[in-house]
Amino acid sequence: MTYVSDHARKRMRERNGLNKKSIDRIADKAYKYGLKHSETTGRLNKWITKLYFVNRDANSIRIYGDKVYIFSNDFLITVFKVPNNLLNTVRANKKQKVAKISAKK
Repeated sequence: MTYVSDHARKRMRERNGLNKKSIDRIADKAYKYGLKHSETTGRLNKWITKLYFVNRDANSIRIYGDKVYIFSNDFLITVFKVPNNLLNTVRANKKQKVAKISAKK
């Protein structure tokens, strides 16, 4: 179970267009199924590392869809969009993650 700050609720409504009921559900999905920092490569990895150094409290940064969810433990702090020049890298990293999961089965 993840917890969502008031700031993150406001940002999710603003940037994702979500209603109040969807916010907690999407935050849980992002935390469980989102792309972790360790699963990224290249420029995307560098960008997430930079986000970490800007937000030292953020010990868990996840990418879910085209958004970045910044967590401190299981507490969602804020949400924002992945830059357009990195979206192709996000898609490629997600394909690698899915391939690893399906190979384990």
